[in-house]
Amino acid sequence: MNESNINEVDPKACPITANHIKVALVGQPNVGKSMLINSVSNAHLHVGNFSGVTVDKTEVLFDYKDYSFTVVDLPGTYAFTDYTIEERVTHDYLCAEDYDIIINVVDSTNLEKNLQLTSELLTMSKKVVIALNMSDEAAKEKISINAKYMSELIGVPCVKVSAVTKEGIGELIDAVIQKHNDERSKPKLVFSEPVEEEIAQIVWYLDKHRFKSVNTYRNIAINLLKNNKRTYEKLHDEPIWTELQPILIEASKHIELHHDSDDIKEAFAEEYAAFNRGIVAEVVKQGFKQDKQTITEKIDSILIHPYFGIPIFLFFMWGLFQLTFEIGAIPMEYIDMFFGWFGDTIGATISHDDIRSLIVDGLIAGVGAVVLFVPNIIILFIGIALLESTGYMSRVAFLLDGFFHKFGLHGQSFIPLVTGFGCSIPAYMSARILKNDRDRLLTLFIIGFMSCGARLPVYVLLQGHFSLQRWQEIFFLLSTLVGHF
Repeated sequence: MNESNINEVDPKACPITANHIKVALVGQPNVGKSMLINSVSNAHLHVGNFSGVTVDKTEVLFDYKDYSFTVVDLPGTYAFTDYTIEERVTHDYLCAEDYDIIINVVDSTNLEKNLQLTSELLTMSKKVVIALNMSDEAAKEKISINAKYMSELIGVPCVKVSAVTKEGIGELIDAVIQKHNDERSKPKLVFSEPVEEEIAQIVWYLDKHRFKSVNTYRNIAINLLKNNKRTYEKLHDEPIWTELQPILIEASKHIELHHDSDDIKEAFAEEYAAFNRGIVAEVVKQGFKQDKQTITEKIDSILIHPYFGIPIFLFFMWGLFQLTFEIGAIPMEYIDMFFGWFGDTIGATISHDDIRSLIVDGLIAGVGAVVLFVPNIIILFIGIALLESTGYMSRVAFLLDGFFHKFGLHGQSFIPLVTGFGCSIPAYMSARILKNDRDRLLTLFIIGFMSCGARLPVYVLLQGHFSLQRWQEIFFLLSTLVGHF
């Protein structure tokens, strides 16, 4: 598709016409949604790899052929839930707002995991088009996806695209237009026989009473079986609820018995997973043996080893603080010499003792004492940023999850807490990755007890009173852990 076929327009100058299509762009984090919308509309959005980069939904308007489009880039969400702030924004928008069609962006290199969200979207009463993004990366990894056959199996258009090379962008927009103009067709999402029996029973009951709803009866039945609060609230005050409630209770017992589980959400998670595995088995072909470990998997087997993982983590932390002092001592010596020379030079020009003491001992020495430890802070920041960019921080969160649970915390709390060593402000901001309010609030309270870089001069001042220089690093590490206590 030529770039001249798509024109970015001013939202204020774009009238809503009969040929206007409003698109909700949905996908899991880091599947290339923002980059895809850039490729489609030639817009310049911020593209990042951190979860929550699009917490506020972003609208982009553009023209293509005889149609005007409004694309709403929603935050990435792993499942159709409302635990995190990002998931809540996406969930509320898809359930309550007005739009015409959903473009579900999936990662072609990890299709089974991405289909978790897709299978849940297929239960909604909305038109869906699936964009198989990163098709170029999949080709490099010798992963072949039969998009045409996948479209037939799922019942919705599936288009191979690449946001980087702009491959398939035109086909994707054409598929959106065609799907928008076609009559609404039911996706071919099929559950196991016991679940389908209970869905059919609820659908029959709603049809019998001619229940009026915007959503399809099947969508309502699935939401009721999954204990969707919004659906329950809408039906609770209806006259049919008295007869419908016993049906739902028996249906839940039947499904839980079939799955040997007492959690209906877990039962449906197994249903979705089984559907996803079936789709992947039919449409995906791997160019090499599945049991061949990648380099990343080999490294992970060591870094997150149940026995060696924590000692390796402690070694990295010890090495980080060692580098902070050993390398930081080199520029610290020159900075100390500079401010000493500068104070002596300025002091020699001031005859008044009080003014000389104020400027030399107060102003210059005070600024020098702060600047003296800037190299340590910079090295600590670089070390933490390096651990984050390589993905080691997320692995440590997984590794420490069991240990943190003993204190009522989540493994993901590790990232904000370690970030608190550098600066408390980004640490507070990073707490948004936690899934529920309790974990977020508890982590926010504890961050205040983590010793940030601003407290570093105080600790170094205290450690100067210790004569054993070999143990200064250990004192610094211990003091940062118990700083506020």
